[in-house]
Amino acid sequence: FWPKPRQNRKPRTAGSSGGPYSAASSLLVDAMPMLHVYRVADLHTGAALKAQASDVGFEMLASEICYNIEATEALTSDEHTKLEYLLRETFAPENCAAAAFLKTSGSGDSIVEVGPRQQFTSAWSTNAVSICHAIGLVKITRVEKSRRYHIKNTDEVSKPAKFVALVHDRMTECAYPSGIQSFDQHEEPAKWTTVPVLSEGRAAIEKLSKDNGLGYDSQDVDYYMKVFRDDLKRDPTEVECFDLAQGNSEHSRHWFFGGRVVIDGETMPMTLFQWVKRPNVENPTNSTIAFHDNSSALRGFRHTALFPEQFPEKGAAPGKYVESKRDFDVTLTVETHNFPCGIAPFPGAETGAGGRMRDGASTGKGSLIVAAVAGYAVGNLHI
Repeated sequence: FWPKPRQNRKPRTAGSSGGPYSAASSLLVDAMPMLHVYRVADLHTGAALKAQASDVGFEMLASEICYNIEATEALTSDEHTKLEYLLRETFAPENCAAAAFLKTSGSGDSIVEVGPRQQFTSAWSTNAVSICHAIGLVKITRVEKSRRYHIKNTDEVSKPAKFVALVHDRMTECAYPSGIQSFDQHEEPAKWTTVPVLSEGRAAIEKLSKDNGLGYDSQDVDYYMKVFRDDLKRDPTEVECFDLAQGNSEHSRHWFFGGRVVIDGETMPMTLFQWVKRPNVENPTNSTIAFHDNSSALRGFRHTALFPEQFPEKGAAPGKYVESKRDFDVTLTVETHNFPCGIAPFPGAETGAGGRMRDGASTGKGSLIVAAVAGYAVGNLHI
């Protein structure tokens, strides 16, 4: 699967080897420490994406995944074998190779590649590296996954950039015309500046919000004008404005529930959160966990279940399953999640569903997930 590393190997370019579905005879290793492994994919088969691609003048011919692997030094033969085990297809090992499967024919077709931005290591890479280290591949420091599409013009006018816009999230990803040859390819961050609030007033903050999608509403602008113009008497920096925008959208504004409530100029005696907690404070009844830990819990019941036999005098040790009576309380949790679904819907769904499972499973000494209900409130995105 892995040949000996080749020295002075030229960086590969998009579409430089292999055929649309041809299996490479052996995996070729790029100049250390960056490795590339490719897997045939079905990213191009979705009906919705096909229709969108057709609308911008392209037909999708094939697709593949590229694993871009950074290591501190060349891997040994045994380490290559372990890496192969992790990356290859379980039932179709021929669909995994170190040479790209996609190749252009030169007749109006091209290959585009998109992947995560390099300024930050992706969460996927963190998990992948942890798995590598767990099986002894400690030389591997980063693994990023990019997606490659073989496309063909159908109108002879459209530029590949139109298709690229369909298949990546420009907040977290970018295009790689020549593939990922290094994890140091990212551009240097732009210099920060101040927002001219003192000279231009609220129009400066409104323009910054509109140009950068910060989502400030009129109350936000009024408050920030008071803070910077009236109280601090200085212009805010762009960094401060971006940070305020992120803090303001924190989940579903949980902090808002603890703020003072002012109605018609009169401050109410209780916050929204105090109203929510009031029934449990006045009549706690069967609540065993409320407003702390990761979920609430109601008094449950004792019942018999199967657990491994315990040996306190021996410490942790294997044991056969035996019947045991245990107290089981019922955990309840709600995952309120506010995410820009029009920008990155899949990470939003992952965070919401994952947070709901994590909250329940991590309550007390741990719990079992039995059921969940998902409800969505959506609005017109005007896009």
